[in-house]
Amino acid sequence: MGLYSIMLDEQRIRDMVGDGQDILIISCPGCACESLSFGEGLPNRLLEQGKDMDSSAVAVNLVRTRWEEMLRAMGKRVDHLSVVFPCEMFDTERENILVALPGHDTVMILACGSAYTGIRDILSDWYGKIVPMMQTKGSFVFRLVKDESGKYSKVEQETARINRFGQSTEGSK
Repeated sequence: MGLYSIMLDEQRIRDMVGDGQDILIISCPGCACESLSFGEGLPNRLLEQGKDMDSSAVAVNLVRTRWEEMLRAMGKRVDHLSVVFPCEMFDTERENILVALPGHDTVMILACGSAYTGIRDILSDWYGKIVPMMQTKGSFVFRLVKDESGKYSKVEQETARINRFGQSTEGSK
């Protein structure tokens, strides 16, 4: 069971970025990808074999690319780093974040609340802004099916079960 998260409002994210000029977007190709596939109606993953988790994470990569383009159009410098499961990182992933950090004044996190907390903890002594892009709303059980093209998986909307935090009923969308 994964964590179900939704995108924060675009203007809210822009407001949190504010005057940040050198941005590092850290994304997770895990639960965020399935959440975006469900919530935004995007393809989930490439079905082609041999792709690593990041390369196959279509939904999260589409959203990250859209934000990169939007921020660059605003005159900001943008880099990105994908971290598989930033909620449960090895020291090598922590080091990858710290190596990518210099030169950035803002870190945007395209991932669930657990990933946000894990990354924020690594950056506890850092001076810059840390901007969440998603809000975790509950846990999910999703059935993945092939999309119409047969190239991607997608979340089957009809059987999706989201157990929202604070609700006592199961299976609600």
